[in-house]
Amino acid sequence: MKKRLAPLLLALLAPLMAQAALRVACVGDSITYGSGLADRATQAYPAQLQALLGPGYEVRNFGNPGRGVYLHTRRGAEPRGFRHMPEHRAALDWRPDIVVCNLGINDADAFPAAEAKRPGAFRDDYLKLLADYAALPTKPKLLIWGTLGPLAPGHRLYRSPVPFLMEAPLAEVAARAGATSIDMALALRQLPLSHFPDGIHPDAEAAKAIAQATAKAIAQATDAPKPAGGENRPRVANGWAEPWPAPPVALPADIAGTCEAWLCAGQSNMYWPLARCAGADAEAAATAKHDIRLWDFVTGRWRRLTPANAKQWSALAVSFALRRAEATGKPIAILLVDVGGAPTEAFLPAPLMAGADEAGKPRLPRLLRILTNRKTLCQNEDYPRTWAKVTHGRRSDGAWPGWEVGALWRHGLARLRGVPLTGILWYQGESNASVAIGGEPDAPLDEAYMEETLRATVRTLRALSPKTPPLVMGLPRLNRPWGPYRALQRKVCAEEGAVFLDTFGAGLGDPANVHPADKRPFAALASEAASRAR
Repeated sequence: MKKRLAPLLLALLAPLMAQAALRVACVGDSITYGSGLADRATQAYPAQLQALLGPGYEVRNFGNPGRGVYLHTRRGAEPRGFRHMPEHRAALDWRPDIVVCNLGINDADAFPAAEAKRPGAFRDDYLKLLADYAALPTKPKLLIWGTLGPLAPGHRLYRSPVPFLMEAPLAEVAARAGATSIDMALALRQLPLSHFPDGIHPDAEAAKAIAQATAKAIAQATDAPKPAGGENRPRVANGWAEPWPAPPVALPADIAGTCEAWLCAGQSNMYWPLARCAGADAEAAATAKHDIRLWDFVTGRWRRLTPANAKQWSALAVSFALRRAEATGKPIAILLVDVGGAPTEAFLPAPLMAGADEAGKPRLPRLLRILTNRKTLCQNEDYPRTWAKVTHGRRSDGAWPGWEVGALWRHGLARLRGVPLTGILWYQGESNASVAIGGEPDAPLDEAYMEETLRATVRTLRALSPKTPPLVMGLPRLNRPWGPYRALQRKVCAEEGAVFLDTFGAGLGDPANVHPADKRPFAALASEAASRAR
């Protein structure tokens, strides 16, 4: 009897089991469709995504080659916009629970003229497309590619600034639509360019990388269970397991409006943990007297600093927070975006580096060349910092995302837009001040390049905190030829509206150690400047 009932029971349950699977609609252009693959039914990224997600999901491919976002442009005799396509209607009729959208690269040729004629056209047309899905009764989670690619040598847009200029409207689309933005360019940069045989379409291995990045994004967007983790801060050294794609940030509700909120950002001297610095025990113990909250971009979490956990975090940020708490009597919120060795280019938004003046001339030509190189840092012949290039290339996993151009903007600083910052403490520059050539001692980098990086930095920081000038830590004493960089720091801060903290003039630093062991004098200098700036 039981043997006869089992098939009948399975037959009755099958529709319910199928209905329980989350429906994932992959909409997009030829990359989604699988153009150029030997067997798109198994090799296209949606097919590989299905294999990764398993039976709890049903993934369908709604790709249509050559399609884009603009509603007014045409591909031959027919409209180019995906919203006009039967695949769009089919995806809507299927009523998905999740929509992953890869569109934009086919709009790049039209983007400059279209935006000049109707500013915001790309953004508005993309929002109309996503609104069709958002209006479905399933209320699907929306995910979009926030960076366009892949692109490789041989493609007409390989070194064009246009795809990078499109990142700003893509970010705005994600924010307005409540969509998760996937940094697909970063996911694909680590692959050899041979995986894009015609310059744009991925082979099966690159499609697998797309599927993997999409699966991680879906896990984030759907609040899928994540591995349990302790309080310890992960070392930023071998990829970014959980923090990306990353949501925007809000201050802790119980102190928002009453606290001072400071972004502390930079490279190793900002990252250097309190445990490795002088006075660590006393500084950690002092956190018990104050309400100090710390958020870091790697875990994306807030925690209250205590004597038990303070030593694992940035010595400079902790000491600065203590001095601000003592000076103001307020709760202090620290937002930490710090990666050792990170060059300035990692913190800058691509649209800023790709920007042009009214005549079409690049405003930051040296940064534009670095941005549009599109290779990993160790391969980027336009990036002048030899030490960082060589070190990046020696990483065993071949990946060091915190150094990649624009990565710390997209996944760190950009998340803080809208946070009511009291101010910014910036300590970076060692990776952009000098270079060793052929085993010779360090020599200053080209002054025009250094000035570009400094101006771009201050403009980026000012945009995040327009009411208070950022505090820029000058490079301290060290037996390296940093004089020209310090002089430019002072000049650019004065001209761009930042506060230059003259550590060298104050006698701070260790001539024999790039990481001074005592960060407390640096924190005191910054806190005193913060009080004056307020």
